[in-house]
Amino acid sequence: MLVLNLSDILVMSDHAKREFPDECCGVIIGSPSDPSRNEVRPCANIQRELKERYPHLYSRDADTGYYMDPKDLKSAFDDASRRGLEVVGFYHSHPNHDAYWSDEDHRASMWAGTDEPSFPDTSHVVISVYDGEVKDIAMFTWRPEVKKFVRENRS
Repeated sequence: MLVLNLSDILVMSDHAKREFPDECCGVIIGSPSDPSRNEVRPCANIQRELKERYPHLYSRDADTGYYMDPKDLKSAFDDASRRGLEVVGFYHSHPNHDAYWSDEDHRASMWAGTDEPSFPDTSHVVISVYDGEVKDIAMFTWRPEVKKFVRENRS
């Protein structure tokens, strides 16, 4: 399970508040064995642009969905690889909704329509933001025995 430092949480929370009322999204690179090496990498949410350009393919707007800018995503993966790190997590916000694992979150995390996640060893952080203020943060990890992402208990 991903261990987050207070600075990681603050970066994600600030990103979520800045992007409100739209969803924010990003990547967490680091070392599974050394949380001090974690880096939160905010990504641009291009959901609105995709919906405007391809409305027949993208029905959600940026306030109810996210699509990470592929350039930002590639940059995070390349930087992690170059520095001997890994992608250890992803995050996004739920504006004016609770921090839960939605059906859309599940669908988006799965590999090409299968029942297996694209990144089974990463954690997913969901940030609840109501009226521009963070109300809750939840972490979800893949549980192969039940074939779903499960909320981790707080420690």
